[in-house]
Amino acid sequence: MRREVMERKCYAPEKLTCEYRENPIGIHSQNPRLAWKMTGNGRGRRQTAYQIIAAHSDAQLKEEKELCWDSKKVDSSESLGILYGGKELESRERVYWRVRIWDEEGRQSPWSAVQFFEAGLLKEEDWNADWICAEDEVSAPHFRKEFFLEEKPEKARVYICGLGFYEFSMNGRKCGKDLLTPNRTDFTKTVYYHTYDIREELRKGTNALGIILGNGWYNQKDKVNVKLLWYGYPRLLFQVEAYYKDGTKKVIKSDTSVKWHRGPIEYNNIYFGEIYDARQELPNWNEPGSCTEDWENARIAEAPGGKLKEQRASSDIAFGTISPKTITRVKEDMYVLDFGQNITGWLRLKIQGKEGQTVTMRFGEELWPDGKINYYSTGTGWKQQKDVYILSGQGKEIYEPKFTWHGFRYAEIQGYEKMPEPEDIEAVVVHTGVEEDGSFTCSNVLMNQIQQISRWSLVNGLHCGMPLDSPHRERQGYGGDALTAAKACIYNFNMENFYAAWIDDFADAQNKENGFIPHTVPCQDGGGGPAWGCAYIVISWLCYVYYGDKEILKKHYENMEHWLEFLSTGVKNGIVEAEGEDKTCLGEWSTPGEILIPPRFVNTYFYGYCAGLMEYISDILGKEKEKKKYAVLKEDTIKAFRREFFCQETGQYSIGAQGTEAFAYKMGAIKPEEENKVFAFMAEHIEKDCGNHLDTGIFGTPYLFETLIDSGYGEIAYQMITGNTYPSYGFMIANGATALWEYWEKDYGFYQCSCCHNQPMFGSISGSFYEKIAGIGPASPAYKEILIAPQPIGELRFAAAKKETMYGMVSVEWEKTEKGFSLYLSVPCNTRATVQIPDLGNTLLEGEEILYPRESSKEGIEEVRRTEKGYCVLIQSGNYHFYLEK
Repeated sequence: MRREVMERKCYAPEKLTCEYRENPIGIHSQNPRLAWKMTGNGRGRRQTAYQIIAAHSDAQLKEEKELCWDSKKVDSSESLGILYGGKELESRERVYWRVRIWDEEGRQSPWSAVQFFEAGLLKEEDWNADWICAEDEVSAPHFRKEFFLEEKPEKARVYICGLGFYEFSMNGRKCGKDLLTPNRTDFTKTVYYHTYDIREELRKGTNALGIILGNGWYNQKDKVNVKLLWYGYPRLLFQVEAYYKDGTKKVIKSDTSVKWHRGPIEYNNIYFGEIYDARQELPNWNEPGSCTEDWENARIAEAPGGKLKEQRASSDIAFGTISPKTITRVKEDMYVLDFGQNITGWLRLKIQGKEGQTVTMRFGEELWPDGKINYYSTGTGWKQQKDVYILSGQGKEIYEPKFTWHGFRYAEIQGYEKMPEPEDIEAVVVHTGVEEDGSFTCSNVLMNQIQQISRWSLVNGLHCGMPLDSPHRERQGYGGDALTAAKACIYNFNMENFYAAWIDDFADAQNKENGFIPHTVPCQDGGGGPAWGCAYIVISWLCYVYYGDKEILKKHYENMEHWLEFLSTGVKNGIVEAEGEDKTCLGEWSTPGEILIPPRFVNTYFYGYCAGLMEYISDILGKEKEKKKYAVLKEDTIKAFRREFFCQETGQYSIGAQGTEAFAYKMGAIKPEEENKVFAFMAEHIEKDCGNHLDTGIFGTPYLFETLIDSGYGEIAYQMITGNTYPSYGFMIANGATALWEYWEKDYGFYQCSCCHNQPMFGSISGSFYEKIAGIGPASPAYKEILIAPQPIGELRFAAAKKETMYGMVSVEWEKTEKGFSLYLSVPCNTRATVQIPDLGNTLLEGEEILYPRESSKEGIEEVRRTEKGYCVLIQSGNYHFYLEK
């Protein structure tokens, strides 16, 4: 009895977050959203009530005195999106909070560990600093400001923004791990600043603040394949606030008293690299007491125009290093390093040489037959990703760039006097700091390789707050590319803050007069079609489905309506014929060979699909009139779609190829009585016309896989996934791919390897692995209710996946043998799951107890029933082992 009580006790909640972050400082929400996760062993663990208390100090909170909020006991199972109920936050205000819960038996948990959140500078008048700059044409100017503190402060913050990029240090030490920061925006609309806790970096006496400004996205002039991306010359804003024990405050701010000087970075550009002359270094420039005789006073700069906001999403950070697998000499003083993996980042050199000796580094994904780098897949032959380092000659020197990144597997180094040693050169892996919170593996080696290169491609495309089309050539946030890869990103990484911030960029980019959304965001350029703008609606919807973010739907609802209104201007007889006045807009993209599927087919699909999403969103937000409007729009679009594209006699949609039937299925355009004919036509086309190969582009590929599996043609899907001849994922891998290609072809265009070989679009298949093969999916927002529906397709013997959700870890592991089917599950506390087990046996057990055909009750299992496709089991939280005997 005692053991049972111990096992079933109610544990304190864990992993408390505010605005989807732990202990955030500088937030811009005055009523932030709180969340936590319930933990516990055993089955059926659920929350029935909670209580949150908050105070302005840790001591007050623990003593429960002078609370600024007490929710009292709230009867609710909700543990996500709970609005802070105290007074609206004021600038700089810090609130400490904790929570306790009551479980399914009414047991009360201990209080959670104390957490906090802190507001940033919420009002324009909170900023007392000036925007400052150096001379216009100076590359990467260095700024410094000395100041005196009477004592070490109790609390200290710096609020800072440097455009385009900045690196911030205090007393000679870099603060934070952010790189290539701040994230990109339309700087005339939004400008991100950071808040750093710098108390530990400060000392009693003289302190020195140092900042280097890079061009970043603000002073970006050198670009050849999209329009000029220039806002102005670099500028800087900072405000240090140090608080003493007696409550007094000292403010140090950017103004004309700040000094600046030229530094060793002679050139810096996002696309084309950096030139660094170590002979021009400024020794100890960011430390107290450094000589500033020849330093100039900063100038007042014009503000960039955008509203200052906290940067919610992570900046880029370093994720470790890779040593070269091989170093090959290709000419007298030129060496090619193969790192064995296509990555994003840069090189870190350790070198000793003569003063003025120049080392040039060039980067690429492929090699010419002579072993030199082929630059065409990463840009053009005459514009290359390149860093140049000029040695000071002062002993062992270490170099890595600050304000650029490169996409590469191979690096070409010229200027070494002898072959470099592997330990003296390493590749630094850099991308946005999203947390890995999903994993997938299975019994098929090729599928595991596809998962691996998909993850690399997805994360290589995350930089500066944008999901990029390519991390080297264009580096733009193309909506269509991001839309198709979004679900895969969400399954593999925690993307909530990243996507929520990027969706704000759509609002900034949208034409407020006609509702048009550009194809690239935040830069308003690049080719595309309606699907690219529909990313606004689709990714907002995914943030709700996977993270429970209802606020994103509220915030952007009117803008999303405006976008569909714009699309309607190109509709004729229910079919999207054009995107506004653009008669040449794209539909599908990157099919094998010629794109045959009509743009009007694809674009009408997206119009109808987004009308359906807007129907759901309107319902969630309680907008009944709009819900009915979008329900009618969806049905009218489906009717027009069927009338224009469906052949009832054959079951064919449009051209009957490149995934047309899958688009129709995803749209909801196939009637139940037509499904067998339509799916049979689709399957026959793939088998006979395509030889079980893909013929789809970036949108049709995930739709086709999922439609095949859903319609009972999993064997064909397996053959397509595991093929290794053109066109297929296996063909890429067989040809040396370590990241996904832009096209199914290895070579495309006028030059060998002119297509990008590091692009995330086809990484969408990773999402299908999690959702369709392992079988993990949300049945209600944020996985409060979970659908577990594994699909052992083809020759797969086992598959396993894990996904950290807003309620905890969901894990699935299944194995198919000659004797039966085994399924291990873990369902987090405070959730329920519907488990669909495939029809691979006649006797269903959980543990050692038979559930079917003999009905028996068992803890945590609410219902067991036989279905046409197998078994359906409704379960509560906990760990389970189902076994289906043949």
